[in-house]
Amino acid sequence: MSSFDSKNSRKDFVWNYVLEVAGEQYLRCKFCNQRCTGGVNRLKHHLAGTHHGMKPCTKVSEDARLECKEALANFKDQKTKRNELLQEIGMGPTSMHESALSKTIGTLGSGSGSGSVSGSGEPIPRGPMDKFTTSQPRQTTLNSKWKQEEKKEVCRKIGRFMYSKGLPFNTVNDPYWFPMIDAVANFGSGFKPPSMHELRTWILKEEVNDLSIIMEDHKKAWKQYGCSIMSDGWTDGKSRCLINFLVNSPAGTWFMKSIDAFDTIKNGELMFKYLDEVVEEIGEENVVQVITDNASNYVNAGMRLMEKRRKLWWTPCAAHCIDLMLEDIGKLNVHATTLS
Repeated sequence: MSSFDSKNSRKDFVWNYVLEVAGEQYLRCKFCNQRCTGGVNRLKHHLAGTHHGMKPCTKVSEDARLECKEALANFKDQKTKRNELLQEIGMGPTSMHESALSKTIGTLGSGSGSGSVSGSGEPIPRGPMDKFTTSQPRQTTLNSKWKQEEKKEVCRKIGRFMYSKGLPFNTVNDPYWFPMIDAVANFGSGFKPPSMHELRTWILKEEVNDLSIIMEDHKKAWKQYGCSIMSDGWTDGKSRCLINFLVNSPAGTWFMKSIDAFDTIKNGELMFKYLDEVVEEIGEENVVQVITDNASNYVNAGMRLMEKRRKLWWTPCAAHCIDLMLEDIGKLNVHATTLS
């Protein structure tokens, strides 16, 4: 049953901050239009800015943020009190875990001295005094060692997948790596990963929609503050000369496009054409400067661009300038001998 079908969830105050879209089965934030694939609790985390489950809302009002934060704190307190009560009457998470572990030990033939399993193999009900007589240190040690072995096996399976696909080791440094692992762990046992068909259909479509929303925020910043177009040329492993075009503003850096310029990298006329097309796409009124390296073709293209577009500047890359200066200094005999 979705969040839209639940009548009880409609009573929650957080529905005041939901933007309902006809035909859509997900909650959507009224402030930033962000889609929430979870229920009302996840939306509260989004509005409260707790970094739990989804990215915090950047446009939420202070009153709404505090209201959601207080509601989450109260919910956590109620859950803690409930667990304490269940443990006291022998039905809490700790008691059930200990009973299951004792049953496992009895099954493995460790003897009947544990006192936690009856002759029929069923766990003996625990009472309020059992929490004062439990053999917790021993059970914690057994459980800890078992968890270490289990973690080792999980890590090996992750490594085996990466080695099989030839993934670089720095894949685990990706900012989306830990959120993915946390989401799978929070789901618990029984999780089935998405199929190839799902990855290339609805999942891809929803990610593209999310990126489109983020891009709209960048475009607003371009109009409000102005932006800089950055051109970055590099050569890949197949000796192809690629040029990336990025747009920088106070909202951050946004990748626009990449072109294969193997046959045109030294052609100032075509470089001017590429830069001019990007300026046209961004909007001349939004562009403050265009930054490139200091190669002669870029210098020529930059000068021609300023002649056509009177409101922007061509700026040579400072880092590339310093790099060229250091190369020239290194060619001097007094330094070349030392460097060699």
